[in-house]
Amino acid sequence: MMATTQKKPPKKTPLRILCLGDSLTAGYPESHPYGGKLEEVLEAADPRLAVAVDVDGVPGDQVAHGTFRRRMQSRWAEDEYDWTIVLGGTNDMAWGLPEQNIFEALQKCWDIPLSKGGKVLALTVPECQHQSSLSNNKRGALNRAIKAHKQRNFYTFDLFEALPYHTMDPKERGSIWEYDGLHLRAAGYDRMGQKIAEALLKIMKLEEAQNTEISSIVSDARQRKMIEDMIFEEERGNPKLLSQGYIVVRKADLD
Repeated sequence: MMATTQKKPPKKTPLRILCLGDSLTAGYPESHPYGGKLEEVLEAADPRLAVAVDVDGVPGDQVAHGTFRRRMQSRWAEDEYDWTIVLGGTNDMAWGLPEQNIFEALQKCWDIPLSKGGKVLALTVPECQHQSSLSNNKRGALNRAIKAHKQRNFYTFDLFEALPYHTMDPKERGSIWEYDGLHLRAAGYDRMGQKIAEALLKIMKLEEAQNTEISSIVSDARQRKMIEDMIFEEERGNPKLLSQGYIVVRKADLD
């Protein structure tokens, strides 16, 4: 009897991701980093990917006067990643650092993976229970600077908008946020990972579309023109696309 030859499953494309930040990256106090849900969602969405997520979160760490830059350098000296997701600034603001200093320190962190050919997804600083005009203005200024930054292979995701505190239904808030109003419960970190994964998938799909000759997949001239116009409007950051649900993240600079 002739033996049947079994086909080997197609080789998956590796996708290496580093999540670097403070307690919100570490998943404190639940010891439940958002990186776990991020990896799960990405692999479920695209079976072609072999996703590996490394989490480097240090509770209480600061961007400007802490170990963010040193940890980033150490990680990239040992390994290379396709994507580096950076969340920091909450502790710096708590210690009264000016938002410009925090932003400049974040830039130095972003520059490490960017200089080595990696891509960066920078997250805005999320809301928390404590409110004052000073803290709100400082957070707002820092987040605007993050979202306005333009650099090759640099992208942003508005975590402040995606994970509200004060506008969230109180019952839902109790299942998402810790009592301290600063950290998240396990369900909150899972939601954070889900939202970031969805944003990352949309960025990667947009990149794939930009790197594909549209005429090879769309024969109708009118449809092709519509797709080209939509990509052009995405690059300009047209708010109409946001309201129509086409784009969740703002891409800072897509070649």
